[in-house]
Amino acid sequence: MMGPLQLANCGLPTLDMVWSVDIRYIEEHGLPTDKPAYVIAVLDNYSRAMLASLLSPRQDLTAYLVVLRAAIERYGAPEVLVSDSGAVFLANQARRIYAALGIDKREIERGQPWQNYIEANFGTMRRMADYHFAQATSWAALHAVHTRFFHDYNTQAHWAHRDRPDGRRSPAAVLGNLRTAWCDPADLDRLFRVRVARRVDASGYVRYVHWKLYGERGLAGAQAAVWVLGETVTVAYGTEALAQYEVTFEPDARHIRAVTEMCLFETRHPSPQPYLDELAETEWHAARRVERPVRQPRRPRADGGQLPLFDDTQAAVG
Repeated sequence: MMGPLQLANCGLPTLDMVWSVDIRYIEEHGLPTDKPAYVIAVLDNYSRAMLASLLSPRQDLTAYLVVLRAAIERYGAPEVLVSDSGAVFLANQARRIYAALGIDKREIERGQPWQNYIEANFGTMRRMADYHFAQATSWAALHAVHTRFFHDYNTQAHWAHRDRPDGRRSPAAVLGNLRTAWCDPADLDRLFRVRVARRVDASGYVRYVHWKLYGERGLAGAQAAVWVLGETVTVAYGTEALAQYEVTFEPDARHIRAVTEMCLFETRHPSPQPYLDELAETEWHAARRVERPVRQPRRPRADGGQLPLFDDTQAAVG
């Protein structure tokens, strides 16, 4: 385990904060698939405010690190992070981040879900959002339900705050401007070494080493991120996964040799501009290798000498 990372733009903690994190399955929905959607959320125990939440088609380590980074970037690192013993919460990469930021990672006891405060939040989600999740027939509609719940939950009066003498009743009001150790996004990029920022080009692709990977054409010009964990490469925008690629690497473990499998997720950002009919019928590739230009070596002069500053004609005129 690494020791606490000394980050140049991080201050000392100003408030002890305990966060809880968990993953909830959304199995009742109107999508044309029998697979569940997943909500990965981070909760501040004191205010009961949701700090970050992600609706994802997968519950892998990348999805968890995306939402964890979003919470830390906005609110700083907590003193304690509570979860169950799920594999993504105890993964080696996650443990390195906890250690680097001085986070005391704790797990609840088996069979005692009440020890994780976010379970009560998920109960509220069932009552406030599940009916609307069940009616959603697209990912855009699911995201709209999730976004509305996130806002309403944080801004409406909470039972836990009914007796506060300061009159603050909602989780957002109680949280206020409270922050812990603040870290510059550039420092977080160094810490979350699996993440690199990339700009989406006009065709919807991002460039990673010598490959172009499709993200979303509707986000042309936006700042996206490429997350690399093992042999899985994920293109994300904010906390939303756009595409995921299974790859094999060259022996240097940096350059992609081949893309073996890909999954393009339905997003909330489709391009309003359809393809021309002729282009729609052409072969299209989500992952394309970018061939590096071959540099022609300079041929040395036969006499090995230096070229003259002026040619003979210029010299005669002078």
